[in-house]
Amino acid sequence: MCPNCVLNSAGAWSYLGPGLICGLFLLVGVFFYIKTKETGEFDGDTEEAKYEVFND
Repeated sequence: MCPNCVLNSAGAWSYLGPGLICGLFLLVGVFFYIKTKETGEFDGDTEEAKYEVFND
C-alpha cells in the first residue's frame, strides 16, 4: 500500500487512498456479481464455483 507513509506517520490521509481504492474494487465486484445473477449468466452453485478452480 504505502509503507513509507505509514512508517513515517504521515497521518490518517495515508490510509484514505488505499482504503478508497479497496472499497471501489469491492463495490465493482458486488455490482457485477449482482448483475450476473440477475441476467442469468451465473446460474451455478456458489459453493461449487469456489472449488471448481481447484479441479483444473
